[in-house]
Amino acid sequence: MKQFFAVFEYEMGTYLKKRPFQIVTLLLMVLIAVGLTLPRFFASSEESSSTGLEGQFIAVVASDKMGVTSEQLSAMLNQSLGAGEGEIFQPYSGTREKLMQDVEEGNYNDGLLFDSFLQYTRITGTVSLYDQFSAVLQEVLLQNYRAQAMAESGMSQEQVQQILSAQVQETLEQTESGKNQANSYLFTYLLIMLLYMAIIFYGQMVASSVATEKSSRAMELLITSARPSSLMFGKVFGAGCAGLLQFVLILGTAYGAYQINEPYYTGAMSVMKSLFNLPVETLLFALVCFVMGFFIYAFMFAALASLVSRLEDLSNVITPATMLFVVVFFIVIVALNTGEVDTPLMIACSYIPLTSPMAMFVRFTMGEVAVWEVAVSVVLMAAGAAALGYLGAAIYRVGVLMYGKPPKLSGLFAMLKNQQKI
Repeated sequence: MKQFFAVFEYEMGTYLKKRPFQIVTLLLMVLIAVGLTLPRFFASSEESSSTGLEGQFIAVVASDKMGVTSEQLSAMLNQSLGAGEGEIFQPYSGTREKLMQDVEEGNYNDGLLFDSFLQYTRITGTVSLYDQFSAVLQEVLLQNYRAQAMAESGMSQEQVQQILSAQVQETLEQTESGKNQANSYLFTYLLIMLLYMAIIFYGQMVASSVATEKSSRAMELLITSARPSSLMFGKVFGAGCAGLLQFVLILGTAYGAYQINEPYYTGAMSVMKSLFNLPVETLLFALVCFVMGFFIYAFMFAALASLVSRLEDLSNVITPATMLFVVVFFIVIVALNTGEVDTPLMIACSYIPLTSPMAMFVRFTMGEVAVWEVAVSVVLMAAGAAALGYLGAAIYRVGVLMYGKPPKLSGLFAMLKNQQKI
């Protein structure tokens, strides 16, 4: 145990002292803090912009067959948007060519030539990628068209307003195991991405550390002062704790920045609130999946890396484990994006240790899963991590002093079998 803690302390300290590790951590903390503070500077404009048309000047030309003048139509549109007279829509008396020139010169943001409430021509310059003009205007025109049609049919103004302002009220009641996938999607996707990056990044760091020591012959010195199992477990746990500390610092910075700027998350930015108001059980299960998933794959990476003699061979040896994890990631992402998270494939993946850290977490947040299913999955994950740790230690014991071409799978099993007989 003393050897394990010595290796653990050394490995964790090595990661924390690396300049790239420190720079990346600090840079991500600063970028996240700045990014989550930006709504503070844009909040005032977002709160005052309910339609996206405020501050614009739009010329209005009404056809003679509409029954209203350009002045009346402009006033009607401004009133519908809650704008003052002449603030947004302004009557225009020039020709179509003159209006085109005025829009080109920037005297007006847009020009509208109306044939009726349901038909118009828009004259404008560049249409923005996020342009909402047509959607807002068409909703306003439909409201005015319906009001005019109902008034012409003999309905009073009060009846017209009552019909137009009617709202549908919904009361949502879900079963105990039911989930709101729309509310869960964003944070589930983000946590799955974090888990994917953590396992790939830190798992390969463990593999690189093992391969570097072996290729430099430092392993021959280490193996004389510590047991191979202590070396492997110390390396894996050291990398895991360093990664966990890095994630705590980064996510802690994000949470702190959000708490400071939370009142400014309004409008479209309010969707971010779902990321920082997660249920405690979701956070705890995410942590369990993070830890289990990391150890399952880190043990595989460390064991496979011990089989190579040169750093150049490392990518070839760990590729099967990496590809397996990538396939699992794509299966989970497809299920997440389609909302079909309780398919037979996903259910099966929920109980396989190599796939359950991702699959069961997605089902936990977006599907219908019973408590006993989660418990069984966690037990199988723990058993799988322990089994892979034991197998990885056995491979590590054989591989650390093996030089030359990495053995084939059949040869590796034969060496492990012979080792058991000794």
